[in-house]
Amino acid sequence: MKYYYIIILGVLLSMLPFANAVESTNHTIISGTFGVAWLDGDGIVRVFDGQKVTEPVPNVKIYRVAAADLLEEGNDQLLFLDNEKKSLHLYNFKTKMILGPFGSNVKSITAGRFPNESYLSLFASTFSGQSFRWTKEVMEKGWLPISGDFTEVASGKFTSNSQSDDFAVVTDGILYLFSTKWQTYSSQSDAGQNIVALLTGNFTDSLADEIVFFDKTGTAFLFQNQVAENLKQKVICLTLGKNGGDIASPNLDTLYGLDGRGKPVVYDRVSKSWKEVPFQNAFSCTNIVTRTNPDGKGHELFVVGNNDLYQIVADGTTKQLSEQQSTKILLKNNGNVIADYRFKNVRFKPYIEKLRTPSGRNILRDAPYDHLHHHGLMFAIAVNGCNFWEEFTPKHGKEITVSINPQPNEETPSLESELDWKDSESKTLIKENRKISVSTNSVEKARETGENVTLLDWQTTLKANDQGANLDKSNHHYFGLGLRFDQTMDKDGRFFSNSETNKPEEVARGDERLTPCQWMAYTAKLNGEPVTVAVFGHPSNPIPTMAFTMGNAGKSFAYLGITLNLHRQPVEMKPNSTLTFRYRIAVWDGETTPETIAKTYFVFAQ
Repeated sequence: MKYYYIIILGVLLSMLPFANAVESTNHTIISGTFGVAWLDGDGIVRVFDGQKVTEPVPNVKIYRVAAADLLEEGNDQLLFLDNEKKSLHLYNFKTKMILGPFGSNVKSITAGRFPNESYLSLFASTFSGQSFRWTKEVMEKGWLPISGDFTEVASGKFTSNSQSDDFAVVTDGILYLFSTKWQTYSSQSDAGQNIVALLTGNFTDSLADEIVFFDKTGTAFLFQNQVAENLKQKVICLTLGKNGGDIASPNLDTLYGLDGRGKPVVYDRVSKSWKEVPFQNAFSCTNIVTRTNPDGKGHELFVVGNNDLYQIVADGTTKQLSEQQSTKILLKNNGNVIADYRFKNVRFKPYIEKLRTPSGRNILRDAPYDHLHHHGLMFAIAVNGCNFWEEFTPKHGKEITVSINPQPNEETPSLESELDWKDSESKTLIKENRKISVSTNSVEKARETGENVTLLDWQTTLKANDQGANLDKSNHHYFGLGLRFDQTMDKDGRFFSNSETNKPEEVARGDERLTPCQWMAYTAKLNGEPVTVAVFGHPSNPIPTMAFTMGNAGKSFAYLGITLNLHRQPVEMKPNSTLTFRYRIAVWDGETTPETIAKTYFVFAQ
């Protein structure tokens, strides 16, 4: 996919600030023109935009966040490294789309401007010991290699007349300065050893930026003019407040931190001592960051504690900005959690996030780096030209939960939910009644399947509105019900199905297959131990069962689903008409025989 951008005169671009972004040394909280972004306890990024909290990239587990206007649009993008491949992604708040993934194995990033360049560069180091530059100019090409290997990095203007940025990096606990002009590193060994985190800012009356860091003991230092001044404070993270100096020096940055107790503290440059920030809550904070005011004068202070975001206002009053609510319903049977159904704080479609074998092992994978729209066990198609399967596309749709029973935190083996399928303009195209239930053994064991099995039943009833609905023909032969498996199940697995039909499988693309069948099964090793998963389509379904599989013989990731075959035979629903689809997913520990799977299927099919 090609991306096109408006080209602005270089002299104007050089005036665009990327400095709206404010970093914290723990790299799990950041601020920018979009607001404050932080990672919650599940590694999901949440954003407070000044009014409400949202999840722009829901369910994506993230390792590190940053912010910069790498696309030169006048507003910061959210930069993040996914927790799996450590690839770079950019979330554009303007278009509400994700760009990426770019690269992999990235451990450290920051933005800065190189000499004679009007655009920003991302300065990055990988876990394999290499360093690179990344810019919008090389978005679809290889990253630009540079020398060096570092664990931490921050940008700044370390000479008063600098027109470009330099970078402070930490290698093996030693501070180095990288000159963008000369492309060389200079050791700052006088700063000390065992440095673990750093940030840059204008903290003194110097015309250049300084470096503040803390070492392995947590002791903070200010480094300038080749001298490291001990700031006599133990900290767990640091951040700065831009344009937040005192009355005598209003343009200097303010230095904040969290002390060893997790309490916010601020450095007083007059007395050269730290003072506690008034804070009325008793809990310990884990993150701290500031947000620069829109007019560039002063800043706001934010902390994270109890897995939530708070703003510290006058006299230490704290304002809770979001309240963590349960986003899941846990489906239980015989006291054991069988499946997790996630429906709150999902932007596109509710889904089964986890499905467990009888011994409790989860087989599903949620929002992997290569296909962020793959969510465990999900159901989606295209309706009236609107794509509900893919996400972050111009014509994407959303499956909105209107009602659900039961509510989170109730132990239940089943749920029922009403959903409105809305297009990008929030118009409801079709409605869905969804019923999901789980069980283990029970009827199936009594009917002598002879196996310990997890069963999940999924029933979807689609109802057209007064204008009817078109279940669209598209080029996507996999729309329907689908399962993305745990990464350890991607290789050396085996698909097999019943032999009740003489219709052959069809090669759809690469190793992707379409197979008319009653059931399709997949056997693979989950973290070294075998499991078997089978998907059944009920014979009463209005569209015959067509299994979609990919990844056989380890050629790609493993995927299993039942497609509605709409790419060949679209369906036109009359006004107010309904279509009901029933499916069952069966999961066994170990390898399971076709005979056992067939017995389990025929119990379902009756």
